[in-house]
Amino acid sequence: MFYNATRLKSARASILFYSILFIAVAGCSGSRQTAGNTHSSPGNSVTHVKNLKNAERFQTLGTRSWIKLSWSKDQLPAGLKYFTLQWTDKSNHQTKTQLVNVSSNRFYMHPVEPGRHYQLIVKGTVSRSNRDKTLFSREVFTDTTWHLSDREAAQLDIPSSASLPPGMALFFHDEFNDSLLDRNKWFDSYYSTLDYNNKVQWPAFQKNQLPKAAFHLNGRYIDLIVNDSLPKIPFFKDGKKISSIQTYDWVTNTNLLPNEKGGYYEVRVRRNFTGHPSGLNTAFWFDSPGPDLRYYYQEGTKINGVSGIRPKGQLFEIDMFENMNAQFVMHGHVDSNGHFVHNLTTDIARGYKHKDNWVVHGLLWTPNAIKHYINGKLIHSYDDPHQIYSPDHFMNVLLGAYGKGGSVSLQVDYIRAYHWPVSADNELPNADFELNDNLLPWQGTATISQVKKIAGRASAKLSPGDSLYQYVYVSPNSHYRLTFSCLGSGKLTAAVGHVKEVTGIITSATQKSYVLDGQLQQNLLVFETKNAPKGHTKTIRILFKNNGSAPLYLDNVVLTHQ
Repeated sequence: MFYNATRLKSARASILFYSILFIAVAGCSGSRQTAGNTHSSPGNSVTHVKNLKNAERFQTLGTRSWIKLSWSKDQLPAGLKYFTLQWTDKSNHQTKTQLVNVSSNRFYMHPVEPGRHYQLIVKGTVSRSNRDKTLFSREVFTDTTWHLSDREAAQLDIPSSASLPPGMALFFHDEFNDSLLDRNKWFDSYYSTLDYNNKVQWPAFQKNQLPKAAFHLNGRYIDLIVNDSLPKIPFFKDGKKISSIQTYDWVTNTNLLPNEKGGYYEVRVRRNFTGHPSGLNTAFWFDSPGPDLRYYYQEGTKINGVSGIRPKGQLFEIDMFENMNAQFVMHGHVDSNGHFVHNLTTDIARGYKHKDNWVVHGLLWTPNAIKHYINGKLIHSYDDPHQIYSPDHFMNVLLGAYGKGGSVSLQVDYIRAYHWPVSADNELPNADFELNDNLLPWQGTATISQVKKIAGRASAKLSPGDSLYQYVYVSPNSHYRLTFSCLGSGKLTAAVGHVKEVTGIITSATQKSYVLDGQLQQNLLVFETKNAPKGHTKTIRILFKNNGSAPLYLDNVVLTHQ
């Protein structure tokens, strides 16, 4: 989101200590409904011990700043009201102990050191022997990267909206069900491309002392807060404050979310404000990363030794929503002096109530299109094949509240990111045409066939004159193989083209025509992709066309990086 004298942007300031101080030195506990308290009163004896494995009783999660121990009370020994938790840093052998209330369902060990192994031991008193019995023991690593939990992903408490393309798979999410922020996924010091360009908070940036966000996690959602008291330090000189979380840190040039191949992104949010805050804003947006302004400057621009690598007309920022009217904006026009000129596009969906109302926003970012949705309904599709706004590198994802005077709140129930499932053995989405019934993300006039098929349960049917094509992000300067099976009689053209950024102009990478005789035919194309800046992808278009007079059936399309 762009700002100037009249514009405010996402950043967040001092962390809301009241949301986490109850962890004290030892930790904290809570549940999805309410945040619980830790107890220090004597534990109760266990009347009997269920014959359950430790893995069934307790689950653990280690992050760079905390370890979570969670459990279901009905799987613990009957009559147990408290247990003793002990955790030991195996690097320095320092041990901490805490008495935990069983009804809290989870407990956070905080703070912990990142990248270390901790030994956890849970003990409860068994009444018959009147002595402690070890109920659980496990070594936990405080990982500094996030990992998708299949268990959590399969139990999303609120389904994603109807705008999620069928067949896409979850690859990143935060349900904000914890009592502490997952710092493997988020930074809480705001900074952006335009702040760097305008040297906002420059001394603090250089010293890694940027203001911290103010937020509260209640086990159901995160509340990003701006008011007269919080954050303590304004972000702008005029007193405007920002509370924002983001997946990229400008100071350390660290990215927590590798999303360079786009995908579908969805958030469920509720906005609110009181009084008359100036610079009022709530936003969910994507911003180009650092460590300098190479993504902000356009190609051909060089300022202070930094050369622009962004093609003119490609976005450097997407505001999926901003302000209280959920304005959608894509920014991209910058002059040769590095001055922002104007937006690439702007639109506002009418008829939606955003204040104090839960609303679902979706964004589909593909190699050749940007689409945005509200409550499962498509609002606008930017899919002109000769005006491609899509970026070809990872983007910083930000959520924030902004303002001065009064109060501003952005509550986020969840954020989810989906992509088409691919693998090193096949980089082509929906290559066997079995992810859905409409061939997505393939485009063209071909249809799905479940009657005549080559393998599996479906194939793509190309009637005479039909075409089937897909735009795909691939690695630059690389050798690829494209194989496919075809059944039928007639003529088929298969082609791979290099797609020019922004203009969408296609030049041939390889092309071949086939004469089919009714027998199943296996085919091969080889090609090489073009160069790109480090960390970027390239876009190709894979095309099949039936030039004959009879239907053809296509299946087993495989794209392999050699």
